[in-house]
Amino acid sequence: MVTSIRNGMPMTDTDGKVLHAHGAGFLEDNGFYYMFGEVREGDKRVACYRSRDLMTWEFRNVVLRLSSERKPYYVRTELDMDSKGRGANIERPKVIYCEKTKQYVMWMHYENGHDYNAACCAIATCDTPDGNYVYRGAFRPAGNMSRDCTIFKDKDGTAYFISTGRDNADMCVYRLSDDYMAIDEQVKALWPGQYREAPAVFERDGKYYMLSPMCTGWNPNQGGVSYANSIEGRWSAIENFGDAVTYNTQPTYVLKLGDNYIYVGDRWDPTDYDNSGYVFLPIFFDEDGKCSIEWQDEICFDMATKTYRTASAESNDVRIMTDEFTSYLASDGYDVFASRLSYKDERLIWNLLPKGNAFLLVNKRSGRALRNDGVMREVSGDTNMLWNIEEEDGGMRLVSCESGKALNARGRRIIISDKEDRFGRIRIVKAY
Repeated sequence: MVTSIRNGMPMTDTDGKVLHAHGAGFLEDNGFYYMFGEVREGDKRVACYRSRDLMTWEFRNVVLRLSSERKPYYVRTELDMDSKGRGANIERPKVIYCEKTKQYVMWMHYENGHDYNAACCAIATCDTPDGNYVYRGAFRPAGNMSRDCTIFKDKDGTAYFISTGRDNADMCVYRLSDDYMAIDEQVKALWPGQYREAPAVFERDGKYYMLSPMCTGWNPNQGGVSYANSIEGRWSAIENFGDAVTYNTQPTYVLKLGDNYIYVGDRWDPTDYDNSGYVFLPIFFDEDGKCSIEWQDEICFDMATKTYRTASAESNDVRIMTDEFTSYLASDGYDVFASRLSYKDERLIWNLLPKGNAFLLVNKRSGRALRNDGVMREVSGDTNMLWNIEEEDGGMRLVSCESGKALNARGRRIIISDKEDRFGRIRIVKAY
């Protein structure tokens, strides 16, 4: 029996199979929490799981397939989900229940199977939360491009579709029709030109929150949060949320548990989609309603009291982001190189070991330390292995105590060069 969620790890269902519900949305219905998310296997596109405790998840159905029944609605839509036999990408599915029609309505991001030029939203419906959904087609809302998206149902039953437009430059807010099947009106185009993605929206005590990271694809970045007194009102400027990489996650949903709010994020593995994990973190609020999250290794939910317990372990493990924050410092024995992020690759994990007022930079896999000539060697007390961490223009530099030169990355090549070189800027984040 599952007694807690280990954050950042892939999850398994009650049959012991890896749970695939990436970019997930959640629906509370008749005593169950339903989780809907991406699955990419054969013609499977959206999987559904359910749980009573948010920890033990039972697989229910692949609710949407490339071969699902198709039926047009009253807006002009593209019904060829299989894109002429080339497949399709379905991302970030979210489901809400419409009391007026007694239908479960799914909104999602649709792309054709060979590029990302479609930039559409899509709709599907079902009489039950975990049944076989009927595909209603894809279209561009109000004529706008639409990629990363979410859906939000307000307390009065009004529903909103929120998605990125104009090649992700804008965050667009649309009010839906009473049956949740069409765009009623575009009410906002937020933060034009700021390139946000992966929105998650929730309401607490009459205040509305929108979480979104910057637009960097698979690579995590500094998350942001904005506040408003109504969905259709004026939203605040974006403030930082989480650490420099949002604890290596990207938001997908915010769950309400009693008086508590739980941030749900994807931990994408850019080199292995199926290895991507999940993170559930409590959201904290100050007296002004400003919100924040802190890393927790594990979380356990108590449905009887609608509360949670967390646990975290202290660790010196870090990952070092370099080359303008898009690659990671790795070591393979004696060689150091810049690599794409992979959560299976221990070569990307380092220990910063204090030594006096400086640090040794020791690779966790090889056990060797980085010297100031860029070579890895067995750990010793030599001063050419000592590094200072200097803050610089929103980032940091690892600077050799002996030579005064900085760690530097260009492409996959690691060198040690003058501190003024712009490629020397790094970020050091916990490995989580």
